[in-house]
Amino acid sequence: MGYEALFSPFKVRGLELKNRIILPGMNTKMTKNKHDVGDDMIAYHVARAKAGCALNIFECVALCPAPHAYMYMGLYNDHHVRQLRRLTDAVHEAGGKMGIQLWHGGFSPQLFFDETNTLETPNTLSAGRIHEIVEEFGCGARLAVQAGFDAVEFHAAHSYLPHEFLSPGMNRRTDEYGGSFENRCRFCFEVISAIRSNIPEDMPFFMRVGSIDELMEQNMTEEEIVEFINRSADLGVDVADISRGNAMSFATVYEVPPFNLPHGFNIENIYNIKKQIKIPVVGVGRINTGEMANQVIEDGKFDLVAIGRAQLADPEWVTKVREGREELIRHCIGCDQGCYDAVIDPKMKHITCTRNPMLCLEYKGLPKTAAPEKVMIAGGGMAGLFAAEVLKKRGHEPVIFEASDRLAGQFTLAGVSPMKQDWAAAAKWEAEEIGRLGIEFHLNTPVTPKLIEQFAPDRVIIATGSEYTAPAIPGIDGPNVYTQYEVLRGEASPAGHVAVIGCGLVGAEVAELLASRGAQVTALEKKGVGTGLNMLRRMFLNPEFKYYKIAKMSGALVTSLEPGMVNYEITDRKTKEVSRGTLKCDAAVICTGITARPCGKLKETCEAAGIPVQVIGDALAARAARTASREGYEAGMALQ
Repeated sequence: MGYEALFSPFKVRGLELKNRIILPGMNTKMTKNKHDVGDDMIAYHVARAKAGCALNIFECVALCPAPHAYMYMGLYNDHHVRQLRRLTDAVHEAGGKMGIQLWHGGFSPQLFFDETNTLETPNTLSAGRIHEIVEEFGCGARLAVQAGFDAVEFHAAHSYLPHEFLSPGMNRRTDEYGGSFENRCRFCFEVISAIRSNIPEDMPFFMRVGSIDELMEQNMTEEEIVEFINRSADLGVDVADISRGNAMSFATVYEVPPFNLPHGFNIENIYNIKKQIKIPVVGVGRINTGEMANQVIEDGKFDLVAIGRAQLADPEWVTKVREGREELIRHCIGCDQGCYDAVIDPKMKHITCTRNPMLCLEYKGLPKTAAPEKVMIAGGGMAGLFAAEVLKKRGHEPVIFEASDRLAGQFTLAGVSPMKQDWAAAAKWEAEEIGRLGIEFHLNTPVTPKLIEQFAPDRVIIATGSEYTAPAIPGIDGPNVYTQYEVLRGEASPAGHVAVIGCGLVGAEVAELLASRGAQVTALEKKGVGTGLNMLRRMFLNPEFKYYKIAKMSGALVTSLEPGMVNYEITDRKTKEVSRGTLKCDAAVICTGITARPCGKLKETCEAAGIPVQVIGDALAARAARTASREGYEAGMALQ
């Protein structure tokens, strides 16, 4: 398909974009010491520009020290200008254009990112300080011009300070900046005027806003959102970048939507606003395919489309879509493990991606080796596959030996659960990529000490994954007791009243899978139901369990199993008193006891023969999918 609408040019003021694709501002955590741009940030943006993205928007920049959280860049002095000029020059040289998000985080920096920040919200600011912040936005806009940006974007969404002023649920002021709709808009209108007066007449001005204000005690109405955008347009805003979500409620899931939300979940909300406003719109919301992106432009629902995490998962997304090679795209699976969890994890230096562990490491490239090695990879799960792909691209000779009859391991099983079709597709894609790259692989071939001796590799990577070890529960070998693997592989289909024992990451999905098939499910977890799920996925647990009518029993330690019964005890957190009970059921599914598959003999064989050996992925310890792909990438890069 040509996707003519998606790849048609678009002009706004003096800026002509070669297509309708935008890389939205997304937190990468790559800023160095709050004030510097490194080679990694430059390479990240250049890669997407070279692929043909029409406009990259640089993530939020703080316009003063008060809200300057450690993970963001600043834009309030000449040093910042010089640093950002390095970025814009590089992107321009690559044929791209750069915008920048002008930002004040309100309560968010202190709450989520950096407790040393000054808390500045509508309810804590003096009128004098408000006027200072307005001036700081104007100054930031002027510095953005000096730094070589082609457009500016005012971030007025997602519970940041401008949105806090707009929201009747967050703005409790009683002066001219609070109360009535007119007063709540005042701060934003002053900021918009300050920005417009500090940028050239032909420079485009974008504004990020929400399509819906929702799930708080008091919200902006649709009419207020429309009026706010139209009056902002009168003051000089050229394009509405329409998103969704806030950090004050369940609506935070809409900001970085996980797989629980369908592709294009926000399209009609955006279109509803677009029909009522006088300026073009950028739309966003899990739009992963060229077909969907083209359709929203062709149908007039968007004017520009923000392709965010899809371009994180595959920096060549635009090229592959334009050239009709969509089958080669590594599609985002909405896991949120690398792009959201990493942001809120202080141990992570930058974001990453389960599908693309090279994210934020583009500057390293895939250097060709001068000394190719024959590498035996024990295990064809995600860790082993990524290691093989990187090694092959670098000029080594990887050979995969997989004990089962298929590649991609646990990822394939993960795709069985409701709403995780993208995971199944990703597993299939990775297996096909091995074939496309011409990597030799052997199925139904477990690696043994004898095979290592026969194959005589230069190096061995052990990626044999995890396995089920039955927990020490009396009666676990009884009738109608199954494992998660038996259910996910389709070897068992328990029905009636089913007890799911161990309701963490996998158990929650097994519970939903069984309930979707008509079983009456009770989930028992000795800690809390949903333990191990990432933040946004966990937020969906209660509504999904309610939808599927799944009963939850947190703190329930299963003590024994009998035919038709699960015996358990619960310890009161406060009194420490132990109560015991019995749950009647037709079947039980064990979703615990997953441990790294033993590989000691393989290691010993390698070490005795003087063969370098490395253990990666779940073979080292059962962990999240992003860890498997990252360690596979790292193993592939570790060789000379």
